[in-house]
Amino acid sequence: MTAKEQQLMASGVQAGPKDHQIFISGRIWHELYPKVDPGLFLEVLRDKINLRDYGTGINQFYFTFIVMEEITPNFSGWLGKGYYPKEARFEVAVELSYAEVVESEKEAVIHLMEQAFLQGIDQIAEVNLVAPFDHESFRSDVEEIFTEEDWCQLSDANQK
Repeated sequence: MTAKEQQLMASGVQAGPKDHQIFISGRIWHELYPKVDPGLFLEVLRDKINLRDYGTGINQFYFTFIVMEEITPNFSGWLGKGYYPKEARFEVAVELSYAEVVESEKEAVIHLMEQAFLQGIDQIAEVNLVAPFDHESFRSDVEEIFTEEDWCQLSDANQK
């Protein structure tokens, strides 16, 4: 997959109606797609999670998986978190170990992605939100989804 195709894929995963609350993308070394597929997470989490259930402090949750062979200074700005109070939008990017992803089977990679996503949710506690948001319940509900047997196969069926 070329860099251009990767950009289009990432923007396509993020595109959606204004009522969408969860946006998931990836900055993924091209050889690792589809082994690392943010789309597996997007459909299931959008279907099963309503951020309003946790409060009004976050209306939109943007998550980016970073899997690059090397993060150069040009791309180091991709990592980290940001909170935008006007939109009540939280953005976070978490890096997965490139070497670990390369060496792992797809099921293990999905587990690494689950852990990264949960780490992203944990970072909500580090920002001052404009209104209450129960990030612990959000994390617990996402973690429960991840423990469901074959949860990511549900997403595969939705994508066909």
